[in-house]
Amino acid sequence: MNPPSIKAMVQAVPRSLGSYGPVLKEIEEALVSPQCNLNSIGDAIQKDPDLTARLLRLANSPFFGFANRLSTVTEAVSLLGIQQIQDMIVASSVLDRFKGVPDSLVNKDSFWRHSLAVGIAARLLAMERRLPKPDKFFVAGLLHDVGRLVLLSQAAEWAQQVFELYQREKMLLRDAEKKILGYDHQQIAAELLQSWSYPSALVQAVEFHHTPSQSVAKLDAAVVHIADHLVNAMGIGSSGEQFIAPLDEKAWTILGLNSDTLPRLIEAVDEQILSVEEAFLKKPPGGKP
Repeated sequence: MNPPSIKAMVQAVPRSLGSYGPVLKEIEEALVSPQCNLNSIGDAIQKDPDLTARLLRLANSPFFGFANRLSTVTEAVSLLGIQQIQDMIVASSVLDRFKGVPDSLVNKDSFWRHSLAVGIAARLLAMERRLPKPDKFFVAGLLHDVGRLVLLSQAAEWAQQVFELYQREKMLLRDAEKKILGYDHQQIAAELLQSWSYPSALVQAVEFHHTPSQSVAKLDAAVVHIADHLVNAMGIGSSGEQFIAPLDEKAWTILGLNSDTLPRLIEAVDEQILSVEEAFLKKPPGGKP
């Protein structure tokens, strides 16, 4: 029997945004209305207490580092921007969408802790390099390994074969994926993000996060690649990989980084990770699980 195609697996992933879908739809409708203002966006978000709590916790965390504490959703929308709000809603929905994936092969808490840390590190790297819209790199980092969850949720028997080969042969997990499936989690993630209409540069950053010099969007992919290696070195969570993947040295050159950058990045990731986990992974008081 042949493994499932990437397209077949991606098409089987529910396309709805779950409980966050209505809020996002209302925001999109508000944006095209002549009467749209920050209050109307804030009102849409406040209809979901869980989302409101997540947003305010994140807005008041070291992730953004605002000097004054924000007490209302409208203030948060004003300072963060609507695109950042929409990205956060989508990110929350992705975490919820794969909640049912069994932990037998990959521990989901560890997976998302790793993914959130890579998102933080990618955003910090983009800020360090003064790249435009650094917050988009948080999304790229967060979703860089999501293809592995698609495989686990849609083709569990094939995923089992991949992990058995990986553990038996002591090879990189993505090499085991290629040997068993003929493709890897990067390609699955790219297909998924394309189906969700993500920008091509973000798709490229995810599809080539192990081999950024092969990407059309080399700079974007290099950011996620270095962020992933930094988080692996820090030992924050795991997407199932136990072995050390090779560093693409060209990525370091592409970003133009120096060794003095690393201690600052490590300190900042350490400072932000707990509050970001709290915003995305923990149940708010009185909120939904």
